[in-house]
Amino acid sequence: MESSSAGYWARVIAELRLRQGLSQRAFADALAIDQTTVSRWERGKALPSVRQRRALRDLMRSSRETKQDQLTKLRVQFAAWPTTLLKQGGHLLEMSKTVCGELCASELRSGGSIYGLYGEENDEQVAAWERTGIYNGDLAMTLSLNRLDTSAGTVFFRGMDTPYLSSTGEIWCLCELKRITEEEYAAQKSQFGGTLVTISYDQLQ
Repeated sequence: MESSSAGYWARVIAELRLRQGLSQRAFADALAIDQTTVSRWERGKALPSVRQRRALRDLMRSSRETKQDQLTKLRVQFAAWPTTLLKQGGHLLEMSKTVCGELCASELRSGGSIYGLYGEENDEQVAAWERTGIYNGDLAMTLSLNRLDTSAGTVFFRGMDTPYLSSTGEIWCLCELKRITEEEYAAQKSQFGGTLVTISYDQLQ
């Protein structure tokens, strides 16, 4: 193995992974490889294959972010209250350290999807939320009531969700979360007339 090539790819891969805010495991999952392979790459102990290099270059082209995008992710990561940053498809781009404790959601991982983690009702709610138009620029904000079936029991929370236009033109959604009781969930569901309230830009004029 040529040491200069190994050193080059070690730096490129580590920078790309950190830019995306992914753990080695999440980065490996995105490339459909084993986490130990990523570890060996980053330590200069192995080189990506030709096919893997193409995949990495594609990932680099699609992952360039402005400083504003990076700051948005940092804002979420260091938020003092439970906050997540999602993109379409339920993919979790970033989350604050307080999310898992507040929601008893230990399964959440940056880089993964929230679908399939917390029961059918939560999946249906997330799908309904995505259909509102939050990711295509139609909405200024949504208020949502959610139910998670976690290993610690059922958890209820309220979300306030606002869109963010990334440097690539993709719309991300900044979600600020607050855990509520089942009684509060029922009362607010009655008040909202459902589990989702949408606010369009036209309503703000």
